[in-house]
Amino acid sequence: MKLVLLVLLCSGFIGKLTKTQLVYKLKKIECLVNRTRVSNVSCHVKPVNWNLAVVNMDCFMIVPLLNPIIRIQVFTKDYSNQYKPFLVDVKIRICEVIERRNFIPYGVIIWKLFKRYTNVNHSCPFSGKLIARDGFLDTSLLPPFPQGLYQFSLIVTDTNSTTNDYVGTMKFFIQAMEQIKTKKPPSA
Repeated sequence: MKLVLLVLLCSGFIGKLTKTQLVYKLKKIECLVNRTRVSNVSCHVKPVNWNLAVVNMDCFMIVPLLNPIIRIQVFTKDYSNQYKPFLVDVKIRICEVIERRNFIPYGVIIWKLFKRYTNVNHSCPFSGKLIARDGFLDTSLLPPFPQGLYQFSLIVTDTNSTTNDYVGTMKFFIQAMEQIKTKKPPSA
């Protein structure tokens, strides 16, 4: 009886170890901007391997971002090839997150990504050339999503006491999938 229990326990543990890992792979990116505020926009996805693609983006801020608000929306692709809203639709005042006056989880995730992959790693305002290099969505930052295709939309507006100015939209098309393991051994 003890041997059967030990075998079942070990097989469950080995099953957990061999379970494939979820990855978020970038498939495509779209950048739409207000040309009166932003110029020289370049954004593209560079595939690295079967499980990873990175994003590279550049732009020049004609008018500085004084108090940016980022609206994050997540959409999932359904059986009719349409993107439908999926769980997340939140507005973040990024300057409050940077100054540690607001600890909204999505804002903290965005700030960690900004600090790691962009030159936007200082307090407000943001001006001049903004650069993002080799950015990707790490699985440790998000809870596991169901496998499928998603669109993460980041809409940036700049606000002051009287007006809300549209700055731009970044749409990231991401596939949540099991990690693909290659059959050949890694080269030494």
